[in-house]
Amino acid sequence: MLEVIHVSDTHFGPDRSLSIRGANACERAEALVAAIRALPFVPDFIVHTGDVVNDPDRAAYTLAAEVLADLPAPVYYATGNHDDVPMMRAALAFGEKEPLLPDAEDRLCYRIAGTAGEKVDFFVMDAKVPPSEGPHGYLGDAQITAVLDRISGTKPVAVFLHYPLVPIGSRWIDEHLLVTNGLEFQRALAEKAGPSLRGVFTGHLHRGLTLYRDGILHSGVSSPACEFSAAPGDTSCEFIAGGPIPFHHLTFTPDATMVKAYSLPFSPASPR
Repeated sequence: MLEVIHVSDTHFGPDRSLSIRGANACERAEALVAAIRALPFVPDFIVHTGDVVNDPDRAAYTLAAEVLADLPAPVYYATGNHDDVPMMRAALAFGEKEPLLPDAEDRLCYRIAGTAGEKVDFFVMDAKVPPSEGPHGYLGDAQITAVLDRISGTKPVAVFLHYPLVPIGSRWIDEHLLVTNGLEFQRALAEKAGPSLRGVFTGHLHRGLTLYRDGILHSGVSSPACEFSAAPGDTSCEFIAGGPIPFHHLTFTPDATMVKAYSLPFSPASPR
């Protein structure tokens, strides 16, 4: 059995004052860390599925590294559309991992190693596109091949990345925030992993997400900073600030994948 914590979209700024839709991003990330530390168990590892910072800024990653260093287990990071891979590598401490692409590619594509990796094939993928192209994602052939080739066929398989692969039934999100070749990748992944595929775990939507597509679990965790609207006919994104602090507790057993969603009250700190 493996216990994993899934978080996403902390959106740190270059100092502790950054406010996102009226909510202090750093205070809320600190509350997230405190909530994880207060759990009655120590997770095997933690995955942050991207948008560690609000803008790619060295000071923001330094602050993120300071706050997230208090997490009680090794942390793994995926690249969000707001992130910068060289800055992430320079500032953030990663758990033990096996790179699947050369560092020169500036892609965070790797297999989680160590004891956890002996039990489950956990993959972290990087679907970021240039910001000028928009907030959607895309998975290149080299990355897809690297992951598919590394699937052992003898262990459960789980994939973490920032962007969801499949439509969620909300017009604006489905048009703008998905991996554009996500369905193609899902088909290839399902064909290679078969019944060993335990799920795809994402962020980016600033909403909790649970859906099945072709029998495959897709689980998304919301942001501690703010939420997005996701009504079926939405043609734009509305921001919902001041919500609870979210994270997911994932349990992987030999015959099951369990997702427990936490949504904890947040009390702002006193003015400094």
